[in-house]
Amino acid sequence: MKLIKVLSLLIIILVITNVTLTNRTLDEGVVISNLTNDLTSLQNQNTIMRSQVALAGSIGGLTTKLSESGFVASPDIIPLPTAPSLATR
Repeated sequence: MKLIKVLSLLIIILVITNVTLTNRTLDEGVVISNLTNDLTSLQNQNTIMRSQVALAGSIGGLTTKLSESGFVASPDIIPLPTAPSLATR
């Protein structure tokens, strides 16, 4: 009789432990899923921001902004004096 009580108690403890661990595993799975979704969203936003930075820093974008600000491009190109390179000596 004592053995049956001990085994019954052991089974009840194991069932409670199983339910608790399963619940904890499911909760952690939801957290990991949410973090994965957040990571994907942040990567998409990062890609969009990189393209916006590239567009803002491009020559075409800068010339448009400069012309809108009132700067005028000069057609005259003035070369600066430079020292001859080592290859031509």
